[in-house]
Amino acid sequence: MHLVTMDKFIKPLISIACALLLVGCSSTGKIDYMVAGVGTENGNAIWGRSVVFDDTWGIPSGAIGCCYGETRATVGVYDQKFPEKVAVEWLDKSENRIYYGEVAIDKAGYKLAKNLPRYTVVSTGRKAKEIIPYLIIGMSETGEINVWLSNAPSGRNRTDRVLHELGSGQAQWRENQ
Repeated sequence: MHLVTMDKFIKPLISIACALLLVGCSSTGKIDYMVAGVGTENGNAIWGRSVVFDDTWGIPSGAIGCCYGETRATVGVYDQKFPEKVAVEWLDKSENRIYYGEVAIDKAGYKLAKNLPRYTVVSTGRKAKEIIPYLIIGMSETGEINVWLSNAPSGRNRTDRVLHELGSGQAQWRENQ
């Protein structure tokens, strides 16, 4: 009789522990401060209509003319959970198309953001004192969406810059009316 009572107690306890473990593994932590920005291929001027992370916060929209893998139109973000997805929409006037799509962001991005290496400023030869994670969303003229994480906004005047790809996808498009 005692074993039956213990069995009724242990099985639910194990189920709860496993559920908590799964929930803990699937979420990402908060970042004190990071910068999120957008870019496009050089020579491909587009008009960003929306860039929204996890359906909660985003980057202001507007003209984007350069450069893939670099942060251009940016927003500083404080005390936010590292995003798990990004939804984008942009207008490519040269094709008269509106592109839209959503990309999942690799959950390993949070750990990478917390452990980015310091870069060197070429003009001084000194290592950066504090590293700010840069989350970069790239939108191409062919509708490709890329998500990168970097330790610096661009490669100019910096060495040791890293660029980790955290996700990619293909946008759908419709004619601009």
